[in-house]
Amino acid sequence: MLAASRACVGTPFMHQGRVPHVGLDCVGLIVVALRAAGVCVNDRTDYGLFPHGAMLEEALQRHATRMHEAPRAGDILLFTIKHQPQHVGLQTSATHFIHAYAPQKKVVENSLTALWQRRLHSVYRLLG
Repeated sequence: MLAASRACVGTPFMHQGRVPHVGLDCVGLIVVALRAAGVCVNDRTDYGLFPHGAMLEEALQRHATRMHEAPRAGDILLFTIKHQPQHVGLQTSATHFIHAYAPQKKVVENSLTALWQRRLHSVYRLLG
């Protein structure tokens, strides 16, 4: 998952994008990483630019993941944006994560700053 997501760094942000090096959104990046890990993903692209938070939580739970308190490399992070959990990224180390972030117009690896830590809604880890 980490190698697949790192290979996507620099890919342009594209709402509902699912093609590495062409265009990805935050969900698309996670879909690419999960598929690289051999997880069969039931992907959806019927969400708006700011999806309802429950939609992301339900999708994470459907794909054999569970919530944990302390994130570690490979965990999926769900962040609150505009008062709802509606942005995902992949933890890459104790201090960094990768995400497709519209304001930066591409897939980036950022520090898990105090601002991002305050926005962290929940952490999901693949079972097994």
